[in-house]
Amino acid sequence: MTVPEFLVDLVKEHSGEMLILSLALVIVITLLIVLPQLLRANLRKSELIHEEHLRALEKGLPIPIQDDRARMAARTALLVPMVVMIATGTVTSFIVVYKSENLFAVALAIWVVAGVVSLAAITGGVALVGRLAQIQARQEDEEEEEVSETLS
Repeated sequence: MTVPEFLVDLVKEHSGEMLILSLALVIVITLLIVLPQLLRANLRKSELIHEEHLRALEKGLPIPIQDDRARMAARTALLVPMVVMIATGTVTSFIVVYKSENLFAVALAIWVVAGVVSLAAITGGVALVGRLAQIQARQEDEEEEEVSETLS
């Protein structure tokens, strides 16, 4: 058996496994490159916020209160559908590769559940961000009223 025949047989018999392996390698390499950059950027942001707080303390100004709830709600509403879709695509690729008997029915059920979970995460995240915005607006109104009362 020559090398081209071996490669043709290999691709013919194991193309699905090679696809899954290559996708896994792409994901791992991407995580190894992107994750350290994200962590470095987050560390730099934390350092800048710390420096800003130190300068505010030196000048005698109050330190601004950081409310990360809305940011975290938005991040969750964004990340949950991404993870669900990646997992669904992975499961679907395994079903296709190993040639399940009820391919369409199983794939349809998986994608419908993934869609419902994603929709629920997005809806919940948007509702939470909206609610937190209302709470923050109410707190700002109360602070303005207190300031105007003290000035009068």
